[in-house]
Amino acid sequence: MTEKNGGEKIPTEVIAVCAMNAVLQTEGVFDLAAGFTQSLSKNILGRDPLTKGIRVAEEKEGLVIDVFVNVRYNTKIPIVAWDIQENVKSKVEEITEMPIHRVNIHVQGVGFETQEPREEQT
Repeated sequence: MTEKNGGEKIPTEVIAVCAMNAVLQTEGVFDLAAGFTQSLSKNILGRDPLTKGIRVAEEKEGLVIDVFVNVRYNTKIPIVAWDIQENVKSKVEEITEMPIHRVNIHVQGVGFETQEPREEQT
């Protein structure tokens, strides 16, 4: 749980869902990819985490959001990464009123227009 400026507690899952929506609305994003720990939870628990591809941590400087993403084939990765950072920062700050310290982008792969976004690869 993270604390909003007004003293309200916001679950990190809510922040992650907000960030996930911002990422998926970014042009050039194919889909979200699970990080290592999320892949383990799927294999052990047999279900996808609600916030696949997003990890939120709180530091004294502000929130740190890690985004694990697959980009569309033939897009410029630096531009997509920049747009993801801007969109996530804007949406999360707007909803939570909390400072964002970093948005780290981890490009995990490339998706082609002819394929459907993956549920999960093992």
